Amino acid sequence: SFAEDIQDQAAIRSAIEAAVAPRLAAIHDGRGEAEIGAIDSRLRLPPCNNISVDLPPNNAALMTAKVTCTAPSWTLYVPVRLHDWVDAVIAAGTLAPNTPLTPAVLTRGRADALAGTGGLITDPRQAEGKILRVGVIAGAPILSPLLELPISIHRGQRVMLTVTDPAMTIKTTATALDDGRIGDTITVENTASQKTLRATVARDGGVEIRF
Repeated sequence: SFAEDIQDQAAIRSAIEAAVAPRLAAIHDGRGEAEIGAIDSRLRLPPCNNISVDLPPNNAALMTAKVTCTAPSWTLYVPVRLHDWVDAVIAAGTLAPNTPLTPAVLTRGRADALAGTGGLITDPRQAEGKILRVGVIAGAPILSPLLELPISIHRGQRVMLTVTDPAMTIKTTATALDDGRIGDTITVENTASQKTLRATVARDGGVEIRF
């Protein structure tokens, strides 16, 4: 009959699924999922007994499967969307820029590690205590590139300056001439000498210079 002279689209989809399966298995914890795009229902391809499928060498969120038949000769390109579902830290509600992240505004949910820029956070402690640089909608993942530490030293603040070299440690007071976050290098003025120095903001709320 006429129908038998047309390639069955289910067989094409099955061939693509078989080609993608090892890729999904390689995504740890069986979290991978593939969505095979639509195949034009108007296509009238002659039936093939040896369908072969080529995929790009690396996994990506969106890939194109090249489906070929050598005899009879035809080639078809079908989009494939891959997902890598991860249990990640997400926004419990819509958060404005500069929101301090506390357990109250964070929750856990499913996020796609192949979507977007990367930087998914799976441990809430990596986000708590930091500040969001941009707004995030409810349910969206909290991404590490969007986070920064809060300003811990403000311009004009008096701070403890610790100067360390292999032989000794000197502690003195200084005035911060810049705002700074932990790890930033800021300019400070030594109260006693009134000299300006470049110092690193320390975790204890002071600044330090190491020689």
